Amino acid sequence: MNDSLNKLIIDTPFLSSGDKDFLLQKLPNLNPLERLKLQQSLSHGQAPNILQSLQVIRARFFNSEAPKKPDILSQVASAIFPKKPKKVLASNILNQSQIIGGPVPQAVKASNIQPLKSLAEFYHPFQLATLNPNHLNFGLNDSSDIIIQNFLNKVDQIFDKIENINLRRGYFMNFVQSPLFNSYLNTGLTALRHPELQPSNIILNLLYQINSSYLNNKQFKAAATICNHLRSLASL
Repeated sequence: MNDSLNKLIIDTPFLSSGDKDFLLQKLPNLNPLERLKLQQSLSHGQAPNILQSLQVIRARFFNSEAPKKPDILSQVASAIFPKKPKKVLASNILNQSQIIGGPVPQAVKASNIQPLKSLAEFYHPFQLATLNPNHLNFGLNDSSDIIIQNFLNKVDQIFDKIENINLRRGYFMNFVQSPLFNSYLNTGLTALRHPELQPSNIILNLLYQINSSYLNNKQFKAAATICNHLRSLASL
C-alpha cells in the first residue's frame, strides 16, 4: 500500500510540491486508518485533513513575512526622530580588491549559450548563470550525491582550461546572479529569521513545504556544495 500511496501523492495534480513533500514525509508515521483516509481523500480529489496543520503554519508564516505598515504614532515619531542609518557589520569581500588580490570581479557577459535542462548537460561556464532550483529536484530513486559529483567533475574539467583567475572569478559572479544562488541565499536568510519553525533539523524542509520557492534540506546542501566548490576554483 505504501508504494501505491506514494505514487498517488506524487501524481495528484491539485497538490503543490510542498504539500506532496509534506505528505511523503508524514507517511511513515501514519497508522493504517490514517493512510486509508488519506488515500480516499486524494482519490476523490479532496484535500486531506492532515494538510490543515501545514496550512496553519503557512498562513502564520506569510503573515509574519508581510511588511508591517507603521501606525500613525510610529510615523509621527519617525518624522521627528529619524532613525540613524544601519551600521554595516560586514562588507562583501568581493568588493575589496586589496583582500582578494585583484580587481573586483564582474560577471562575464553571456553569448548564445544553451540554458541547462539538467546538470548533466553542463558544457560551458556561462551556463552557471542559468542554474535554478529545478536543477536540484531529485527523484526518490536518484542518487543526488552522484549527480552533484558528476556535475562538479565537469566544472573542474572546464575550469582547468581557464588559467586567468580574474576570468574564473567572473564566471563565479555569473553563478552569484543565478536563480539558484538567489534561492539559496534567500532560504538561508529566511531560516535565520524564523527560529520558531521547529524542529531545527527540518526547518528547510518546512520552508519548502510552505513555499516551494525555498530550497529543501537536500537542495540546500547541494547548492552549498556547488557554491563552495566554485568559490574554491575562483580562490575566493
